[in-house]
Amino acid sequence: MAFERVYMVWDIYDGVRSGIASYRGAPHYFDCALDRDNGGYADAYELWPIDRELLDLAMEQWQLYRAWERRFHSGEVPVETHPGHRGQNDRYDELQDLIDQDLKALGASSRRAFARFQACEDQPQLPAGCLREVEVEWTDVV
Repeated sequence: MAFERVYMVWDIYDGVRSGIASYRGAPHYFDCALDRDNGGYADAYELWPIDRELLDLAMEQWQLYRAWERRFHSGEVPVETHPGHRGQNDRYDELQDLIDQDLKALGASSRRAFARFQACEDQPQLPAGCLREVEVEWTDVV
């Protein structure tokens, strides 16, 4: 298997938990749900193919977040200005509403896979604390 692009990340907790990445060359929303029986996250990720419109919305939102993240980790803005806190950035809020509608319409996941994430090489200099760009290697659950 080869590593594929991770376009953006929504959730991180003990590792990457949800976002958008390529799976076999096509953009997919991925999510690793909590495994309530084991008290942690499931081993496998659910994947849903997405269209270009959802990818574009998510990428625009990701750019807004990344700009804030750089400012935050450079000490320019406080955590309370995080764009994910409603009312901090009107465009971010608008994008979130559109993305939420699209994600709700995805239906049942199309596949399950294990993921191995790693930091990409040759990254631009970022302030300490900023998420590094990552890539993912998928292994299908059989």
